[in-house]
This record gives sequence, C-alpha cells and structure tokens, in this order.
Amino acid sequence: MAKRISIINFKGGVGKTTLAFHLGTGLACLNNDRVLLIDVDHQSSLSILCLRSNGWERAVNEGRSVSEIFGTFVGSESKLPGTEVIVESPMRNIDPDYNTMDVLPASLQLDDIEIELTATHQGNAIRSEWNKRTLLCRWIEESGIDDTYDYIIFDCPPATKIVSQNAIAASHGYVIPVIPEAVMERGTPHLKDMIQSGIDARLKALAPMGDQRSMYVPDTELVGLVITQIRTSGSHSGYTNDHTQHLGSLQRRWGTSLLRPYIVHGTGVSEALTRSVPVYNLWKTQNVGGRDLDRKYYELTEELKNRIDAL
Repeated sequence: MAKRISIINFKGGVGKTTLAFHLGTGLACLNNDRVLLIDVDHQSSLSILCLRSNGWERAVNEGRSVSEIFGTFVGSESKLPGTEVIVESPMRNIDPDYNTMDVLPASLQLDDIEIELTATHQGNAIRSEWNKRTLLCRWIEESGIDDTYDYIIFDCPPATKIVSQNAIAASHGYVIPVIPEAVMERGTPHLKDMIQSGIDARLKALAPMGDQRSMYVPDTELVGLVITQIRTSGSHSGYTNDHTQHLGSLQRRWGTSLLRPYIVHGTGVSEALTRSVPVYNLWKTQNVGGRDLDRKYYELTEELKNRIDAL
C-alpha cells in the first residue's frame, strides 16, 4: 500500500511545488521508490516542471489530467478514468534515476471544474457532499494504483477548497512548507486546525452517510513543517534578523515538527526549476553544489521519508 501525502499551505509562493518536485524525484533517485505525483493545483506548475510545456499541453489535449477525475462529477459522463490519465516516467530522458516517478498532471480547466463542483449536487445532498470530496479516494481504489506505488504525493493549491479536501481525504499525512515570516506564525496553526477540526471532522460526519471508500483516511496526520526560502546573512545566526526572529518563534511553537535541514533562499533552486530539473542534477554548479542545496534536499528527503514511513 502506498503512503499518500499532501503538500499544502494556505499561502502561495512558499515552495509547495518545489518541495513536491524534490521529494518525488528524491525518493525515486535515492531509493528507487515508485512515486506518483498528483497535481491538484490548476496552475499546473508541478505538471509543467515534470513534463515541460510541450509535454504538459500534449497530455492535457489527450485527456490525461486530474480534471478527468473531477469532471466526472459535474459532467454527463459518470465513469471514472483508469490509469490511462497517468503520464509514465516523464523525466526518464533527463535522468534514468527518475524512471520510477510518474505524474498525473493538472490542467487550467481544473479551476472551472472546482467552481462547478461546489455548485453541483447528485441525489441526496449529504451523500453528494461526501462523494464530491472523495473522488480521488474512489479513483485510487478503482484504478488499483495504491498497490503500484510506494508513495503518492499531492501538490495542493493555496486553498482548502474541494480539490484540496479530496487530497486530504486520501492522505495519511500532510507537509506544510513555510517561510519564517509573521504571516506563517499566524497561518500555520490555523491551517493545522482547519485540517483537523474542519476538513477531517466534516468528512468523518459525512462518511457514515456516503459511499464506502477504502482509500479514505479519517485522521490525516501532520508529518512536519519544512522551512523554505530562509534568507542568509552575515549575522551570528547566519540568517537575516527578521527570519531569525520568526524562525525562533516557529521552533518554540512546533518543536520537533519543524524539520531540518532548512532550505536557504538563493538562485540555485530557481536555476534548476528554470531548466525543469531538480537541484540534484546541478550539484556541480556553484549556486547549487557550492551552497550544498543538493545535499540539503537529499537530507530533507530522507527525513521526510522516515517520518512518512512511520505513519
């Protein structure tokens, strides 16, 4: 059975897609794990990273996207797709180490489908609310992919709407990428409470009145917080005063839930993403290898793997 994980945060620009990309590729190349990345963000950034623009457009035009799953609830066609919507080993030509990582892309149309999902009901209202929030659970079960992969990773949009709730419903755990800023100090506890007291609690209330879903996870656990884009300086801490202050607050609030190593802000990550490769492939460059970014992502992947495996 696959361990299923959501990468989620209310706020955009905190490195959700970057983390999902490096966790997926890291698990594939470090341990030869079988990984499925599922993009549930209509902006499709993860999909474009893995497939590049031409490959992503081709996949969407061929009907290979997560929209095909969600669209069954709002369209006239009620039959879920199978594994044909998955793009297999899209990065094998970049590096054979990523051969065991597959991708289920998103599409821009997912934003429209999200709106339709909110307004659409099928039959009994309570059962309908449950079914629209467990479409991913149903697809994973009926497609049989849970036995195909070691890890399934959902890259969520910066919101907790229905597509994100679908990911949480199917996930054993979730990871919150954060930047050490004041808004993260306030927002992260709220997000944790929203998942536990909001999404999970509502799903538990709906579950007895909905169709049975074997892939549904009643209690989605916090795997940890990942510090991203922390800014360095010549101060005693090695980080800017502002980030040092908020990092201290996060450490006091979250303790061992705050994972190490911290990922520093720099051009190395953006250079890698511009080339549609992980930092692992640019270890010889000054901006990546010279700043140990590849090693830090390897270590972070190992730490996340250990915590995810323990769920």
